[in-house]
Amino acid sequence: KMFNIPVIYSKTYEYISTKVGRFINKYKILSARDTVLVGFSGGKDSLILLHLLEPYTRKLGIKLIAVTVDVNIGGVRPWKNIDLLKYHCDMLNIPLVVLKSDLDVVELSKILTEHSKGMEFSPCFSCSIIKRYLIGKYAKELAEKENIDYEKIKLAYGHNLDDNSDTILANLFKGEKIRYMRPVTKFKSNVVDFIKFKLDLEPLTIIRPMLQILEDDIVKALDECNLEYYKDKEVCPYSRDRGDSIRRRCHEILEELEKEIPNIREMIVSSAIKTIEG
Repeated sequence: KMFNIPVIYSKTYEYISTKVGRFINKYKILSARDTVLVGFSGGKDSLILLHLLEPYTRKLGIKLIAVTVDVNIGGVRPWKNIDLLKYHCDMLNIPLVVLKSDLDVVELSKILTEHSKGMEFSPCFSCSIIKRYLIGKYAKELAEKENIDYEKIKLAYGHNLDDNSDTILANLFKGEKIRYMRPVTKFKSNVVDFIKFKLDLEPLTIIRPMLQILEDDIVKALDECNLEYYKDKEVCPYSRDRGDSIRRRCHEILEELEKEIPNIREMIVSSAIKTIEG
């Protein structure tokens, strides 16, 4: 089946594609005949990730599935309308699976906060747990249904260099342990107790092929390619652009520093890796 995408050359997209390709090879992020579930929100990061991974269906024979989780965020359902998501998946001939949850992530985080010792849980935490639970459950069912080795199923996220450096700085400002995102993370099975019920999380391999890519380059590439995407600040009520969170302030601080020190984000990630791994 032929693609339905107009051929547009983008120098920025080519730059990103080359960099991501080297990153995938360096950290052995993909293997032949992997089944890769792409966490697909329709935002800039997940959309460009879908495009970047599509050639590997031929290079390595991987199977790609776009997975969207329709979550309930305090009564708001940002992914109730999936027309744009379906459009992009149809263009790339990639199947789209939508997993739905009626559990309110805002209420779930309130429950966790009320029953913890001084810790405050944001709706984003519960949202990530719900997504991992549903995707892990789907991955397990897929492995059994299609007789796939579960170890060959990976979940791909579109986290970029801005996300990683923002996270490191935010943890530092909050007085928490310095943590950073890795290219490949193998999560073990876990149980999250929401008091009234528990969620059993399946073990899952998460890959992040875009950790070296700047957010500005992603936006530039999509604009050059004339690809429409959802903007977080218009979709999610708890996006980075809303409110005055520490994470937002960290992003703004690094944005300002980038004007004088262009590679400040790479330096922050490098420092965190050296500090933790020695």
